[in-house]
This record gives sequence, C-alpha cells and structure tokens, in this order.
Amino acid sequence: MTEGQIHLARNLAYAGIIPPWLALIVHISTGLHWANFPALTYGAIIASFVCGMHWGLCMQPRQPMPVNLLITSNAGALAAWAMLLASLWSAAFAFLGLAIVLGVLLFIDRKLLSAAVIEPWFWTVRRNASIGLCAGLVFWSILA
Repeated sequence: MTEGQIHLARNLAYAGIIPPWLALIVHISTGLHWANFPALTYGAIIASFVCGMHWGLCMQPRQPMPVNLLITSNAGALAAWAMLLASLWSAAFAFLGLAIVLGVLLFIDRKLLSAAVIEPWFWTVRRNASIGLCAGLVFWSILA
C-alpha cells in the first residue's frame, strides 16, 4: 500500500470507533433506549467485516498461516450473529459477548502479525480501533 492508502485506512478505521459512542451519547442525553440496537448491530457488522478480512487473507498464497482462518472467520461471524440473537434475551450479555468476539479476533490478528501475514502498521491500527470499539461495547453492557 502507498502512504496515502495507509493514511486513509488508518483514518477510516479510527472513524469506525465513532458509531457506538455516538449512539451511547444519544442514549445518555435523550434516554432513547432503542439506541442500543444500532450500537449492537454495528459491533456485529465490524466483527463480520474483520472475519471477511481474515477470509481474504486466507485466500492469499502465503504460507504458513498460524491459524485456520477459514474456520475462525466463520466462527467469529456466527458468534457475532449469535450475540445479536442473544440481545433479545439480554442486551448487556450481547454487548459483552461482542466485545469478547472482537477481542478474540484481535488475538488472531496478533498471531498473524507474528507470522508476518499482516503489516505492523495494520496491527497497530487494528489494536487501537478494537480497543476503542470494545471499550464502547463494554460501556454499553454496563448501561444496557
């Protein structure tokens, strides 16, 4: 990637932290309890997005791969979907579960970094964006 593309990717990833925090501000300032659903679905979308990225990495002719990304990416997307279903029972559980799913995906990315499958700049962006997103989801789990 060029420096310009890296800069754009970094900015887009960090902007991706905003939606659950914005929904949290709406919830706190207006008392609109429906704001938890957009935040929850956004977390599930991001988890599925990362899983899709893992699937794409697996398609690259690179060896060795430290984890079976075909299995972990499908499991991660299904876990995110399961958390959406779990929100019908407990939103707090679902938010915390999504934060855990994203944490596991970040752990997988750490293994990918160690195996030189992903670039160090990308790991830094993923780590920081995941921390920001997971913090928002955990905060939501406390308020839900």
